[in-house]
Amino acid sequence: MSKKFVQPQCNALILCDHVIEDVRTRNKSLISMFNGVLSSAVPIRHDKMCAFATFTGGRGVVPIVLRLCFDAEYDKDLLSLTGDVEFSSSNPNAVVDMVFEIRGFPFQKFGGYTFEVVCDGVPLMQRRFNVTQDSSLGAPDLGGTELGPDLGGTPPDFGPTNN
Repeated sequence: MSKKFVQPQCNALILCDHVIEDVRTRNKSLISMFNGVLSSAVPIRHDKMCAFATFTGGRGVVPIVLRLCFDAEYDKDLLSLTGDVEFSSSNPNAVVDMVFEIRGFPFQKFGGYTFEVVCDGVPLMQRRFNVTQDSSLGAPDLGGTELGPDLGGTPPDFGPTNN
């Protein structure tokens, strides 16, 4: 059976905190781009990150996979997210964007990781990501009773804010 799509070219793979899309223009803003995190200890859970990928040259509905692996164990997927990118048959030079949202992923080890965009088993693009130890980032001192509202104490007072 022949596939009913043409494999696209991946032009970009960017990691960031948020992707905001203007509903009128469909332009996207990538907020707080990064290539890694610093932590005093592992595991470290990243609350939310987005992987923004952009494609061109495809035809039809193309299955895409975003995978994440620890570099020392490249063949083992830590995360695998799937989605389809649809290319218009009337515009073969169209550029199509895709956003993967990742919530609460726990990085278990310090070191290098790779995010990889794959189509039909073929890697299209990779993005390096590092979890780096920084002992100067010690655990915050919550001051005994100031545990915050979710932990049963009174929330800490951080002083006045400018809105």
